[in-house]
Amino acid sequence: MPDVSVVAAQTRPAGLVTPPRLTVRMASLSAVTDEQGSYVLAGLPPGTYTVSTMRDRATNASKLVKLDSGEEVTVDLAIPADPTISGRVLHQNKEPAIDALVWLLKAEYQSGVLQQRFIGPKVTEEDGSYAFDTGLEVNRRYSVLVDMSAPEEMVAARAPDIKDREPIEVPTYYPSATGMESAAPVVLQPGERRERVDIRIATASYYCIDGMIQASGKPSSSLLTIQERALAGSRLVRVGGSSGEDGKFHICGLSPGLYRLSTEGGSTDFAVSDSDVEHVDLSVDTASLRLRVDWDGDTPSQPDPDLDPNAYAMLRKVAVALGLSDVSTDADLKQLATRISKGDILYADRLNAALKDEDTAAALRYLAGRLANWTSSVNVTLAGASGGLTQSTSARIPFEGPFQSSIPAGDYNVAVRPFGPGDSYAKEVTYNDLKIADGVLRLAPGSSGTLRILMGRGTATLAVTVSDAEGKPAPDATVILMPDSVTSVALLSKFAMHGQTDQNGNFTSRLLMPGKYRVLASAQSMRWDAPEDLEKVLPVMYQAKEVELGPGSTLAITLQPAPIF
Repeated sequence: MPDVSVVAAQTRPAGLVTPPRLTVRMASLSAVTDEQGSYVLAGLPPGTYTVSTMRDRATNASKLVKLDSGEEVTVDLAIPADPTISGRVLHQNKEPAIDALVWLLKAEYQSGVLQQRFIGPKVTEEDGSYAFDTGLEVNRRYSVLVDMSAPEEMVAARAPDIKDREPIEVPTYYPSATGMESAAPVVLQPGERRERVDIRIATASYYCIDGMIQASGKPSSSLLTIQERALAGSRLVRVGGSSGEDGKFHICGLSPGLYRLSTEGGSTDFAVSDSDVEHVDLSVDTASLRLRVDWDGDTPSQPDPDLDPNAYAMLRKVAVALGLSDVSTDADLKQLATRISKGDILYADRLNAALKDEDTAAALRYLAGRLANWTSSVNVTLAGASGGLTQSTSARIPFEGPFQSSIPAGDYNVAVRPFGPGDSYAKEVTYNDLKIADGVLRLAPGSSGTLRILMGRGTATLAVTVSDAEGKPAPDATVILMPDSVTSVALLSKFAMHGQTDQNGNFTSRLLMPGKYRVLASAQSMRWDAPEDLEKVLPVMYQAKEVELGPGSTLAITLQPAPIF
């Protein structure tokens, strides 16, 4: 394949901890293939690289390579041919639907949550035809959807009695289904050209809903959207509207199905069957959240900083800017560095004033990066489980204080990233003393509580060597580590760790939380957001090698590749 961009990007060294807002640049080099598909990436420093094509996500290929000084390695990459999906969209009278919007939907796991991703839309031609010819993956389940929105004049109007309403055309899945649960999925093979994926637009009775939006017990005027529940959080909206000054809303044009009503302040689910629905009410009261971060056991002592001459020079600048005339010796400067790293400096007003000076601000930025490797702190991020809002905060350990005074109600994925000494990890996460086993924080409207992060020290290292039946190294094998507590595909997508062996069949995973794991090697590659692949991986993992890693331990094992599918 000619004219394909190939890049070798140096991987982040295991154990390297990057402080917040500090960028560590790694070596990379790119090239473009010639008419024979050949490329050369020369002049790379020794290290571990991911060599990959830079095409669309569905057809990328990559391999992991470890380069020693002066070594030359040949890396061949195979890219599959693009499969296609095409067909026609017809009305019930078999006339072609012109200018209809057609979407492809595929399910993906994002932080343990199954979400729908969209390709398109394609607009049908005069004969109702459409075609998707790029960016499709093989062995994925695609749903094909024709987006038929209710007429705008119908949505806000007062509908006639149910017995007098005429059926309307509704969003339709291939071949003629009104809901995703009854759609026929399209699964593609390599290079397959799937034709005649024809859709007959369905008709159905429509109904209306009434309800009220409230905030702090009072009516609230809000913009709102209604989506099919399976598509909640996506960009595909069934109908939109707003509540009045009295908080009330009235919306028509909904066919039978499961839906989610959403505003900026929250959401609620409801169902439509064979009648209008009343009292679809929503409270948009925000939640109040505090954060508490503790060490498990005694607070570890901070290591003595190893400062280079440049760091001492920067500290002298800061001391002068703060008016600390008695700070002059290296011991004094080291003590000042310790106080800066712990955030307990007593000269807050002077420090804020000093930051207005560019040289002093630059010195403090340098010190923040230099000292972060021996300062214990964490970054805690809450990300909306269905997309949308993301909030984060950084705190030193230990810490207790507000995370955010107001957060919209909903489900949030909790991510904890430690900074500083490379052997710390989040041992336990609780909300109001209840363990969050699946990593999802559920905040009810108007609720308040404490999110507690219990940090531990003593991460473990697992070194895996993969060899074939003859004892020869197995390069490019996939190594999977699954915590023993994982029992579902959703948890597998969220908590499993994986990587590739280098050309010598070696893979090392550091900074592991102590505990029990299942470890598997396979010559096959997996798509870690694809439910189709993860559904096959999970049963095989129960046959994988079991290991137990103690705090601060290092374990070396040897595996042979096992088939997954």
